[in-house]
Amino acid sequence: MALPAFADEVWQGSSVITFSGTSTLHDWEGKVSAKPFETRVSEDASGKPTRIQAEVVVDATQMDTAEPKRDENIRKAMKVTDYPLIRGSINAPVNAVAADGVTPTKLPLKLTLLGKTQNVEGTVTNWKRTNDKASFDLDFELSMKESGISVPSVLFFIRVGDAVKVHATVTLLQK
Repeated sequence: MALPAFADEVWQGSSVITFSGTSTLHDWEGKVSAKPFETRVSEDASGKPTRIQAEVVVDATQMDTAEPKRDENIRKAMKVTDYPLIRGSINAPVNAVAADGVTPTKLPLKLTLLGKTQNVEGTVTNWKRTNDKASFDLDFELSMKESGISVPSVLFFIRVGDAVKVHATVTLLQK
C-alpha cells in the first residue's frame, strides 16, 4: 500500500517558449513567455517528492515571430479573439520529469488550444536542480490540423507545414 501524500511544496514557475515550423517559402519561428505559475510538488511522509502538478497559461496574443504580417496571420489562424489563452496542465509522477536527472523522460500533459483539450507527450531534457532552483527543457510537436489551426495558403502556392515544434525552457524557484 502506497503512503498518502504528506505535504505539498509550492514552487514559482516561469517559462520562455519558442515555436517553429516550415513553409514552402522558408522556415519560421517565434517566441512567447508563459504567465508566472505555481508548481505543486507532493511528498510522501519521508519527504520524498512523488507527484508534480502545474497549470501553465500563455497569452496567444503575445506570440511574436518578429514579422508583423505573420503575427497577424497566426493570430487569425489561432482565433485569439475567441481563444486568447493556451493552457498546459501537468499532473504526473515526479520521475516523469526527473527520473535520474540525465536521461530524457516522457512527460504527459494536457494542452488546451482553441478551446479543445488534447493529450501531448513532451520530452524533458537538461534537468538541473541546485538548492531552491530547478530547471529543464520540454519539447513536443503539434499538428496544426489536429489542433484545429487552419492556415490559408498565401498567393495560392506558399503553404505552411502541419508540424509545429514547441520548446519550453522552464525555471522553478522554491518558495
